[in-house]
Amino acid sequence: MSKSGVFKFENNCFDPIRYWAAFCVMFLHYTFYALTLSNQAHGFMTVLRNIVGFFPGVVVLFALSGYLVSASLERSENIRQYLTKRVFRLYPELWVCTVINLITVCVLTMSLPDKSVLIWLATQVFGIANTPDSLKDFATGSINGALWTVFTEIQLYIVLCIFGKWLKKFSHAKWIALITASAVINLICYYIDQNTVGIIPKLLERTFIPYFLWFIIGSYCFHKKESVVPVLKKLLIPLLIVYAVLRLGSFITVGYYSDIGKGILCPFIVIGAAYALGSLRIKCDLSYGIFLYHWIVLNVLVHFDLLNNLHWAAAILVYTAATLGLAYLSWRFVGKASDKIVKKLSA
Repeated sequence: MSKSGVFKFENNCFDPIRYWAAFCVMFLHYTFYALTLSNQAHGFMTVLRNIVGFFPGVVVLFALSGYLVSASLERSENIRQYLTKRVFRLYPELWVCTVINLITVCVLTMSLPDKSVLIWLATQVFGIANTPDSLKDFATGSINGALWTVFTEIQLYIVLCIFGKWLKKFSHAKWIALITASAVINLICYYIDQNTVGIIPKLLERTFIPYFLWFIIGSYCFHKKESVVPVLKKLLIPLLIVYAVLRLGSFITVGYYSDIGKGILCPFIVIGAAYALGSLRIKCDLSYGIFLYHWIVLNVLVHFDLLNNLHWAAAILVYTAATLGLAYLSWRFVGKASDKIVKKLSA
């Protein structure tokens, strides 16, 4: 809300929150392998892992996406423009990252791609994450373990594209019913994951269904922003206290990917904080590049056993600097060009 009482969408700090979420994902992955493969600084790595895991980065990213992509759909003249903007936001940097990843793997393994790698390339074109059979023993065992969220995002974009015009007309009661149903579905997915073996849990992991809850909360906050956001700003501290109690205690321990209580509160806290903390924009958006490249750097570190051969502080510094460097180059030479195209489409 502005001083005049009129809600202003742009008065937010989504950019720093997006960075925070990207760093949380980045260091959550790093600390897992640091604790698993190295004997160095276990105390520090445990503390760092607890800090970056306090607000699950993936939950934050899906909630932000639900809010901001709903805004993008509303501002688009038609569905074609909306989908074109989404394609240029995601794919150019992903495709360049895929080529760099392939070159890195070929150089490190000193071998040419086999059929399984070619299949991987074909799926990466569409954002479908997988690891070629020939690379299951390379480094972390995953060629880019963070990219499953890209394909999930794409599915959510399509779902919003199909149902967006109906969601826009929803009353508060219908939104609450949809969020409740999404929470129930999340719990059902948790039950299936915990009690089923075979391909079903793996397929479920690659669909948008378990993660829809956080995305739809973000979308709800956007569509009802004039009434919801002011309330979230006022309740930010109480919500944080309740969240901290749930996070530090063991009251609710069920839910797919995130405990259901934290999974519901986190998106509301994120949206409320984005407006409570005031307007702060960052022109240099490296968050997507951080997300794309941190696993490639992690694979290099694991391949050369640098988590043990370097001092722990030096290893984490190399990891951070290399990831940020690659993210900057991706933004500077690919992301900015894509943004120009998106702005022309939005003009």
